[in-house]
Amino acid sequence: MPPSFSRSALLVAITFALVAPAFATDQAPQTAPASSSGTNKADAKNTTTLSAVKVVYSTTKTATLAVNIPQSVSVITPDRMALYGMQGLDEAVRYTAGVVGGAYGADPRSDWMLVRGYDPAKFLDGLPLPDGSWTADSRIEPYGLERIELDKGPSSAMYGQQPPGGMIDMISKRPSLDAPHEIVATVGSFGQKQLAADTGGEFGEEGHWLWRVVALARKGDSNIKHSTDDRYYFAPSLTWQPDEDTSLTLLPRYQRAVSDGVGGFLPEIGTLLPNPYGQIPSNVNPGEPGYDHYLKTDESFGYAFNHRFNDVWSFRQDLRLQNDKVDHRGIFALDLEPDFYTLDRYNYPLVDHNNVFAVDNQLAAKFDQGSVQQDVLMGVDYQHNHEDYKSGFCSAPSINIFDPVYGQALAPCPYTYHTDSTLEQLGAYVQDQITLGKWGITASGREDWVTNHVDDLIGDTQQRQDNDAFSGRLGVNYTTDIGLVPYVAYSHSFKTTVGTTFDGSAYKPITGDQYEAGLKYQTPDGHTLITGAVYQLTEQNALTVDPDHLFFELQQGQVRTRGAELEANVAVTDHLNLTASYAYTDARVTRANDASLGKQVPLVPKQQASLSADYDMHEGMLAGFGFGGGVRFIGEHYGDTFNQFRTGGYTLFDAHAHYDIQNWRFQITAANLFNRGYISACQSAAWCYYGYPREITVSARYRW
Repeated sequence: MPPSFSRSALLVAITFALVAPAFATDQAPQTAPASSSGTNKADAKNTTTLSAVKVVYSTTKTATLAVNIPQSVSVITPDRMALYGMQGLDEAVRYTAGVVGGAYGADPRSDWMLVRGYDPAKFLDGLPLPDGSWTADSRIEPYGLERIELDKGPSSAMYGQQPPGGMIDMISKRPSLDAPHEIVATVGSFGQKQLAADTGGEFGEEGHWLWRVVALARKGDSNIKHSTDDRYYFAPSLTWQPDEDTSLTLLPRYQRAVSDGVGGFLPEIGTLLPNPYGQIPSNVNPGEPGYDHYLKTDESFGYAFNHRFNDVWSFRQDLRLQNDKVDHRGIFALDLEPDFYTLDRYNYPLVDHNNVFAVDNQLAAKFDQGSVQQDVLMGVDYQHNHEDYKSGFCSAPSINIFDPVYGQALAPCPYTYHTDSTLEQLGAYVQDQITLGKWGITASGREDWVTNHVDDLIGDTQQRQDNDAFSGRLGVNYTTDIGLVPYVAYSHSFKTTVGTTFDGSAYKPITGDQYEAGLKYQTPDGHTLITGAVYQLTEQNALTVDPDHLFFELQQGQVRTRGAELEANVAVTDHLNLTASYAYTDARVTRANDASLGKQVPLVPKQQASLSADYDMHEGMLAGFGFGGGVRFIGEHYGDTFNQFRTGGYTLFDAHAHYDIQNWRFQITAANLFNRGYISACQSAAWCYYGYPREITVSARYRW
């Protein structure tokens, strides 16, 4: 029997040995905590809910109190995003410890972020989003989300192949009697005009059918001249509840993004370094208006099915079919000539088409044996990801970056790279959450079988990679009499890598191992959650340059990240809410065959911190008025692997004010209030990026 099957059989045997005694008991199971993501219908007209979310789902795939999870988890609610005028995922993570958002500045095409030094895996409703070359980095509309959950550290034990830093699971809005009914009109910087609506209800009076519709349309420009940022989103959903034990929710979604320009990609001389002709304007367009365009279409249909057989056993199935297509072409900066103003450029057209089928089947059981309670989860999931990707690379006319003149003739640029790839992943997992008095134990194990098949349709070559891997997680926590919950945890991750070394050896999966210890405290009402953690995260089998063979890589790299994080969501009074975060992240290459050895991981600052507050007035002449703001600090960091391009630290301020009267809320927000100019990163002498400029939004929301 292959070793992988032996590990799986052993894992299942151990788990059933743990739970077998519970089958003999007739005691009722422990009641699962109820979700706190909704608001009371009577109070839903105009409230700002900034308290910490009590229950999270993605980390364990069960509804678990955040304070009882032996892992760092952060949750971002739609109320928080609305309060600060956040309109992208990289903006939403600005006040989260250990997460870097907007590393390449404002970009209408994508959300760029790092979690503990790594690109996070992105999930929607517990199922993987496309893992294509460009479709993977495209935006999910935040207005359509119920909340965002960030799981920090390896998560392969529950989700299969993952990067070591963690994952982001975005939860779609769905039918609920507690859901708000609202229309929101927004205008803002760069000619932004947006109209959004969220409403729903029930058919009939028996509560068997619930519906919800979320829609958004946005027209406007980006912060770059001659560049638009238009978005369209439509997500109707329907829930059928024939009885209290069964529900089926249909989740169709359509999203479209249109832009005709890109940001960044400016030379170092004139941005990070002085230029004899002055500073290159932050809003200059180095591309070619009239030629550049970005069109992303994202269509999906899925469902969530739940059935409870009895007081012990229940079943859940999540399924989604998704079709993403990116049609993109652009003129990008290549280099700055010695005259310090002529910018050489290149033409880069691409089309990326991705189809994903994903399904996750879960069988759960709850046992209560008096002094011992257990939540057991067994699951099998599968995903099939097919990508057709093609791109080209051609020269393009130069321009004067200080006084660009567009409209020069462009030669046709054929596609010179075309691949057809298929990824299949089948996984089986088991998890046991055990409560022994004040002790809690979370043990998870999973076996995956992964196949990657890549056809080069131009070079007429094929690569096939078959891997099986075991992932595990073990965490222990203890609830003290005063409510403090210390914990320790270990977790392991893997991610397949397609390709071979010079001698033809197939790459092994890249693996990650994390040791974490932390302390959590949550008030009984859930309005305050304070967490702290220290960790060491090590990535093995990272790719490094082969010094003896050009264009080949060796799999001998190692990256080690040591860090400390503190995050607090505090309801100081009924009027005042505070959030605070701090992260120290020492991420560096500890094994390599080139000059990257000992260098810091790109884009990861050693120090980052934030503080925000919101104050609401409930009485007197100013009743209904609220205001607040925040401050964000990002420390110095490097933009490249060899640490040649360093960006200094910067501090940014945000502010907001709102006024509630009857069913209305009027609000103004300002991000980067003082319009601090800064360089977010430089990847090379040719590619530097300005950070987010000041963005102001004014909105009117009507709820009923």
